[in-house]
Amino acid sequence: MRLLSRSVTIVVVSISLVLLVLLIRYWLCVKQYLFEKEELAQLAKQYAGLDHELAFTKVITELRKKYPGHILPDEDLQWIFVNAGGWMGSMCLLHASFTEYVLLFGSAVDTVGHSGRYWVEISDTVISGTFRQWKEGTTRSEVYYPACQCCVRV
Repeated sequence: MRLLSRSVTIVVVSISLVLLVLLIRYWLCVKQYLFEKEELAQLAKQYAGLDHELAFTKVITELRKKYPGHILPDEDLQWIFVNAGGWMGSMCLLHASFTEYVLLFGSAVDTVGHSGRYWVEISDTVISGTFRQWKEGTTRSEVYYPACQCCVRV
């Protein structure tokens, strides 16, 4: 009897977890987002090729105009070293919510690594320098230059 009770409990918990994951995935597919990747890419393209510090300042200013109250104030902006997945750089978080974030990322040294696999769409727009991406299922990498956007849908 105890074995049957445990088995039923395990089945009910497993089904509940599967349903929860499916519900979250559905919600993420139909959810409306604050930021549109095309608008962010267009903004980044506007300042591509400028000195990166000047470009970052201009991008932040424009984002504050377009999304008032959603971009952190200057006193809360911090550049933080990041070393993850083998790549190293510095990032500055501009906006974060439960379902999306906007950040600036840069590296003063050549760096390589793995960013991971996610249930999300990742969109990067190069402002200065280059970005090389090797997409899953391919055997060649692609190089992105200033004003280029690359997207990964996993």
